[in-house]
Order: sequence, then C-alpha cells, then structure tokens
Amino acid sequence: MNRIDDSKILIKKAVATISKLDEESSKLKNAKPHKIAESKNITYKDAKSGNINVAEFKKAFYALIEADDYLYKKAPLHNLNDDEAKIFCKLILQTQKHLNNVLKEFGFEFEGGAQLDESALYIVSNKKLLKNLKNKMPNLNIISTEGVLEAEDMKVINPNMPEKALKGIEKKCGIIKEQINKLINKLNPSKVIVIMDENNKADELIYLRAKELYGAEKISIDDIDL
Repeated sequence: MNRIDDSKILIKKAVATISKLDEESSKLKNAKPHKIAESKNITYKDAKSGNINVAEFKKAFYALIEADDYLYKKAPLHNLNDDEAKIFCKLILQTQKHLNNVLKEFGFEFEGGAQLDESALYIVSNKKLLKNLKNKMPNLNIISTEGVLEAEDMKVINPNMPEKALKGIEKKCGIIKEQINKLINKLNPSKVIVIMDENNKADELIYLRAKELYGAEKISIDDIDL
C-alpha cells in the first residue's frame, strides 16, 4: 500500500468520525449540555487566498484519528465513562482548535483560547513553554520552576529518589520559591496562575503547592493558543 492509499484510508476514517459524532450526540440523554458561545455562520465562499498551515492541519488530523479509535474500542454502544468522555472531547476540541488555525490563514476569524493577563504572574514547569509564551506575549510576567516546588513532592513522582538527590532538589526549590516571592513583591500581580498540563503529575504537584503558598489559580495549557 502506497502513501496515497494510506492517506485515503485516514481521510475516510476522519470523515466517518465526524459523521458519527452527530449520531452519538443524540444518544446523550442524561448528560447536561455545556453552553457554547454561538459564532456567525461561515461558508467556504468567504475564503480568501492564503497558505495552508501544514503543521496545524496535521495536528488536527492526528487528533481526529486518535479520537476515531473510540468508535472501535467502545462499539457497539459507544458509551463513555467520565474519564473517557474527557479524553475523547479533549481530542475533538483540539481538532477544532487546529482546524480553526488552518482556516485563519484564509481570512476566517474565530474566538481565541483563554486570554492571558499581563497583570498576573504565571508559573510554568519548563523553559520551553516559557519561551513560547514570551514569544507570543513579550510583556507577560512568567517564571519557570524547572521542577517541583517542594523536594518531598519528588517522592510522589519517584518514590525511590535517593535522599542525597533530594537535598539538591530542596536547595533548588528554595531558590525558585525565593525568586517567585521577589516577583510577587515587585510586581504585585492581580493573581498568580499556574499553566499546567492536566495529564502531568509534576504540573499538578506544582499547582497544589503554588495554591498553598501563593493562592494560585490554574489554567490548562490546552486552553491557550500557542
């Protein structure tokens, strides 16, 4: 089977998933619907010349293919429990987000993800995310912890962590917490917010500690347009 045939099969699967979503929505009788903001009707006739955002198109395609697996795994009733529903809907929303980014290149406008507040202080767990956000918003107040905020939290991630290694982590945690406190005193931010990957245990631990130490709130990285 060549690459063209592979692509045709994937496209058919994607189309089948979209069609199936309409059928499944009518079966969710006991679920409380989430109110979604209405957007103006758009048509392909509104498209203007532009370039295909290949990276975003591929991300949308792969997310939809991953969601498509649920049609087979959960057949024939396609009932999802709470955890499965969250994962499935996350994939569908990711697909929508990436496709919107593709359409933006052709003159379509959509509401973006969560808006970041330049008066707040954001905490992230790694420098790569910090760099991406600073490139998007140069004036954003943000700091990277490069790890947990309390050494003992490392035992949750790695119960076999040697005590000697924990001593070094404890020193590093003390330094980063001191830096955060200095920023809070300097900036007097409207709030402290942890940007986290909800599937990452370390991010969860960072948020819980930041909530305890600074009254921090949290926002999912999936809700931000990067």
